[in-house]
Amino acid sequence: MDETSEKKDPEILLKKLPETSGLDRIRILADLIVAFKGNNLQKAAEFGKQGLELLRETEDRELESLILNELCWICQCLGEHHIALEFGIRNLDIISKNDNEEKISNAFNNIGSVYWRLARFDQALEYYLKALRILENLGDKQGIAIVSNNIGVIYNAIGDKDSALDFYNRAIKINEELDSKNKLATSLNNAGVIYLETKGEHEKALEYYQRALEIREELGNKWRIPHSLTNIGVVLREMKDYNKSLEYFFRSLEIAEEIGNRHVAATTLTSIGEVHLLLDSFDKAQEYVMRGLAITEEIDAPDLKRNCCEVMSRIFEKKGDFREALEYYKKFSELNDEIFTEESSKKYNELQVSYETEKKEKENEIYRLKNIELVTANEELTKALAEVKTLCFLQEDPG
Repeated sequence: MDETSEKKDPEILLKKLPETSGLDRIRILADLIVAFKGNNLQKAAEFGKQGLELLRETEDRELESLILNELCWICQCLGEHHIALEFGIRNLDIISKNDNEEKISNAFNNIGSVYWRLARFDQALEYYLKALRILENLGDKQGIAIVSNNIGVIYNAIGDKDSALDFYNRAIKINEELDSKNKLATSLNNAGVIYLETKGEHEKALEYYQRALEIREELGNKWRIPHSLTNIGVVLREMKDYNKSLEYFFRSLEIAEEIGNRHVAATTLTSIGEVHLLLDSFDKAQEYVMRGLAITEEIDAPDLKRNCCEVMSRIFEKKGDFREALEYYKKFSELNDEIFTEESSKKYNELQVSYETEKKEKENEIYRLKNIELVTANEELTKALAEVKTLCFLQEDPG
């Protein structure tokens, strides 16, 4: 087995760990983060935090940055959003001093994702656009696809479905061009949301979700499979195929709980509750949504909590308990107002205008420079032709 394979083999890494110390031990811990993050996020986070603790005794900023970057993503997936934000900002502070644009754009993207999970959409959009500007300058197509997809998520969250679909389609086009299956599945999944929510095209949405699921199952992407399963369940619920819908939701919930994806678990539990609400099984509906609500409070996910409160309000209304229905609706309304403030709406518009203006200015500058190059080339060509004519004249046979 070569060295690269050993770094990916958790059993070999775990055997080596007790025998090492210092930087070698930290490097193995860093490799263990990567080896475990696909299937055991809690374990991956433990290895990362051990590595950071050991780094206090030594200085290796590059290794520290690597671990902080991984932990930023892992902790937000675990619902530890404020810890994830701390790790993301610490990492950005380290790499900004090295002026590594690729790593800086990655840090911006990670921080944007934390703000998205905290439903601070204006700040998420700000960081995503910072990342996109760098990636466009670098010509990093894969990075552009990733961040375009994330920007689409924000526009979808704030209700600008057309802009969301534009960014999703941009990501799909690049991922198909690069044959990047994993990222393509994400963009297909997100575009499916728009076809369902805005256009009401259930079959089209289902087609996109099924394609995404097939790719993820082919790649064995256990972390993302529940997303696809839940979304397929939502389409089937909208198509009134409730039994089939519940099958997909429960498959998703089982995997999400197994791998510790509490964000998806909370969403899926609420979706199961909605199906039972539609089936007039009000007690079951309340049971599942309350389980989802409890998770959203643990992981500090205002957007998901808002959704739970809205469904709970409908459940109590159906049960005839109008006092409780009103209480949950008030909670829903308060969370909605916190997320979608007038100030944040203004910020979205400012960010979009700034990005579009900057993009247009760059396009105009490129056009101007190309014109300068063209004029210069024409002048050089005219001069060269004149020289050629002179040379021909001088070399003409006098006879």
